[in-house]
Amino acid sequence: MTEYYFDIETEGTDPLMDKIITIQFQELDGGKPVGDFRVLKEWEEDEKKIVERILDAGILDSNWTFVPIGNNLRFDIVFVMEKAQQYGLREWSAGKVRYFFFTKPMIDIRSVLVLMNEGKFKGSGLDAFTGKQKGVQVPIWYSERKYDEILTYIETEKQETIALYREVASLLGTFGRRKRMRVEEQEA
Repeated sequence: MTEYYFDIETEGTDPLMDKIITIQFQELDGGKPVGDFRVLKEWEEDEKKIVERILDAGILDSNWTFVPIGNNLRFDIVFVMEKAQQYGLREWSAGKVRYFFFTKPMIDIRSVLVLMNEGKFKGSGLDAFTGKQKGVQVPIWYSERKYDEILTYIETEKQETIALYREVASLLGTFGRRKRMRVEEQEA
């Protein structure tokens, strides 16, 4: 299994109307970054090209060679799917989309954030539990061509997401081992 930190930045929330600004990913080994942090930038290439490049990396393949790890992955992946279809790079029927989400391995920390927020969705963003700021400024920076601001935001978001992922994985791993031991003791 090859894990990758994965995220995108967009102009808004509607993949039919809004543009993907950046697509970023980095290979992880046990939650630790390895290799280069790749940021595909719409302002250096066009949107179609960065979508093609992430498709080539395997984000939409239902296999274990690109297992995305991130926050709110359904949003990011659906956005990429919609753009891939708009550009004629992939066709998605409702059945294919369902099949994809049933077969694509991914680790989304969004559910954990909701649980950390006492089961409430409101106030459960990554910014509530880390040093990451809200991303509302990204489209503004993009329109003002403040690309360095976007890149700084992306780097901070990556670091905070990976740190939280590693901490949660460690805590839940400890909890899981404890639960398994109790079950084994009861069965003995």
